[in-house]
Amino acid sequence: MQVAVIGLGKLGLPFALFLASRGQQVFCYDKNLKILNQIKKKKSPYIEPLVDNYLKKFSKNIIIQKNLTNIVKFSKIIHIVLPTPSKKDNSFSNDYIQSCLKDLSKLLIQNKNKNTIINITSTVMPTSCKNVFVKFLQSKGLKNERDFSITYNPHFIAQGSTIFNLENPDFILIGANDLNGRKLKNYYQKIYKKKNFIELMNTTEAEITKISVNSYITTKITFSNFISEICENTEGTDAKKVLGAIGKDHRIGNKYLGVGTKFSGPCFPRDNKALNFFLKKKIKHSLPLEVDKINNLQTKRLSQFLFKVIKINRLKKANIGILGLTYKDKTNIIKDSQSYDLIKEINKKNNLSINVLDHNITSAKNFTKKYNFNFFKDSKKFLNSSNLLVLMYPSKNFIDICKNSKSIIVDCWNVINEKSSKSKVYKLGKFF
Repeated sequence: MQVAVIGLGKLGLPFALFLASRGQQVFCYDKNLKILNQIKKKKSPYIEPLVDNYLKKFSKNIIIQKNLTNIVKFSKIIHIVLPTPSKKDNSFSNDYIQSCLKDLSKLLIQNKNKNTIINITSTVMPTSCKNVFVKFLQSKGLKNERDFSITYNPHFIAQGSTIFNLENPDFILIGANDLNGRKLKNYYQKIYKKKNFIELMNTTEAEITKISVNSYITTKITFSNFISEICENTEGTDAKKVLGAIGKDHRIGNKYLGVGTKFSGPCFPRDNKALNFFLKKKIKHSLPLEVDKINNLQTKRLSQFLFKVIKINRLKKANIGILGLTYKDKTNIIKDSQSYDLIKEINKKNNLSINVLDHNITSAKNFTKKYNFNFFKDSKKFLNSSNLLVLMYPSKNFIDICKNSKSIIVDCWNVINEKSSKSKVYKLGKFF
């Protein structure tokens, strides 16, 4: 079956390559010519594991298109993987998708009665498929279930492991309001060759499911931070042990239950806020809202932890070395990361010097001037300039740096072996 992927961003390109790796011939389109040129050179436009490798291996199945004509003409399924940025009210914007549907509608009119499956994989607000996208195409003179069918099929991925997540999903979520949902289900069953792991429901149910999954994970992370804070303030306790035991209960599980920083990144915070927006006029009390409030307190909590370490060690001049500026390893996203927020918070103290090391980015010019910190590419120079290290995410490279450092260490993830360390280690979630 010939399929298409519209939108070759940080999810769209890995998704197209995943389909290509399964023997699919994939028509690909993106308005950004720089991205298309990089793909033609078999080079990834983004920092994402496996993308370069897959471009070299499976590019023969990737057919780059300069316009949408052949995509509509030859594809039975058109996967739309476009941004749905958050608006000021925390709902998601459909502007990019609607602009694409407008372009597609002109070509769909020429191919009437084909009943092309337009598969929305972007995360959208509940009721978008039924009340926005279907009605939009109908307003252009197209008939639902005859000229087109809208399905909803979001992916559950994390940047830094996108292709791995696409290859190893816990389940496939499909929302459809007609028989084409079955066609899409059969399509995925041939790709994965697994049974009983495809959840088929109507589009609104699927839209609620998508943002609810991420919202539940944020609740679990927030519960972990809650237990972590309790243990920090209770003599003789270690949150890592407590949470490890709690996770042994099969009803709870250990995934996303551990010591760490606040939840951040491009998905968790915005999906949580979007679910809160959706339920405002439906129910009185909002769990996502309370979770968000607690999460916003975590930066101040970490800052207070740091100042306590500084005070106990009587550091007259604290040169704080932050390991990790992006929100996680193997990605280059900085905006609203744990470190980004922490730097803003501790910058309020005038007697502190802030140094940052991150091997996922080559420059932080836009941030260094605004938030007054020193960005290092060289780990030795970084260590020589820092007497207090803060491990913001547990990459192997950063853990090794901490092991060999003589600086005081704040371990936000409780991953450093204190016995093998050459310096004092203070662990988030552990009383001292």
